[in-house]
Amino acid sequence: MLSLPHSGLGVREFYSMHFLGALFPLTAGLLLYGWRAAGVVLMVCMSTILGIAIWRRIGPRGRQLSYPHGVWLGLLLALMLPAHLFSDGDIAGSAAPWMVLPAAGLLLAIFLWLLGGLGSGRVHPVLVTYLLLAAVFVELIVPHWVLQRNHMLVGDVLKGRPADARLVRSEPWSSRPTIAGQDAESSEPASEALSRYTSGREKPPRGWLPLQSLLRDNLPPLEDLIVAGHPGPIGASSAVAVIIGGLFLLYRGVIDVRIPVIIILVQFLALVVLPVPAGITPHTQWHWIVARRSQVGWATGITFANYELMASPALFMAFFLATSPSIRPMARRARVIYAALAGALCAALQLYLGVSFAPYLALLLASVLTPLLDKWFRPRALV
Repeated sequence: MLSLPHSGLGVREFYSMHFLGALFPLTAGLLLYGWRAAGVVLMVCMSTILGIAIWRRIGPRGRQLSYPHGVWLGLLLALMLPAHLFSDGDIAGSAAPWMVLPAAGLLLAIFLWLLGGLGSGRVHPVLVTYLLLAAVFVELIVPHWVLQRNHMLVGDVLKGRPADARLVRSEPWSSRPTIAGQDAESSEPASEALSRYTSGREKPPRGWLPLQSLLRDNLPPLEDLIVAGHPGPIGASSAVAVIIGGLFLLYRGVIDVRIPVIIILVQFLALVVLPVPAGITPHTQWHWIVARRSQVGWATGITFANYELMASPALFMAFFLATSPSIRPMARRARVIYAALAGALCAALQLYLGVSFAPYLALLLASVLTPLLDKWFRPRALV
């Protein structure tokens, strides 16, 4: 039976452990987004299987495709998408959002064939597929809905109206009053507000928005991003669930602890250090180490970094994507550089491009250097 190097596990056992780890963010996603989240997962995974069945018949590369590997990648891709795509209604100008789901699975199978099958590709096909979807369906993949806590798991995430913005920003989801007659509520995700502020696209109504006001008045309680209760992708909406799933993988010894830890630490430090506006004004100035500014302070700067980290899929990327044996370097010292580069790129791209997709783009750029890192740090013979 084919086994993965240094793991002591066969291919099926290796991916079985990953499936068990992914059950934690998957369960959180099903609770927060109900049966539509389950529909997204099933459609993406089934279309990925169909795509693999087709492409397995084409050339020598096709014989490298594996169904367990494909289903695992399909699950990862589904967890990166919003639940509202499982709908035939009009969302963000699209009359049939559900069509994105089979297209995503078939595209994933194509990229898996193009980039190499099991263990041979050095670019993660899930990253390429998601970034292509994000580029084509810009508004459609932005999540806006989350179930009310009295309709968890069984509710319809699209059966709801916009929530009171002031209430969303002041009361955590776990204690917010529920609204009778609707299963869900909609609001702007924190990732969008953060992206507009740090990219310079924010246009405050009074022409002035200090960083403290952004955190206090324009964003939800941090608890909603850490625990659950804020619109987001199916698998990245609960930081606690993602971390528990990652810790399970660490406990079973199927991922390298250095990679997620270094990515998260470097990203957090970079978010505190890199220049961001201390406030949006007619003459906005960008400052290095914004936490040291007298009008901001370390407490606000660290809170801002926490929001950037929790509002993005960086934790999901660090535990479930960056640790993939096909894209991480083989040499242990090379993994440190790879993880540090991914963390630094993640912070910079989040601040200046967009929060929702930056971690995936950062990992794609870092993984391109994996062959070069393996070449630099390959073991050398003593004689």
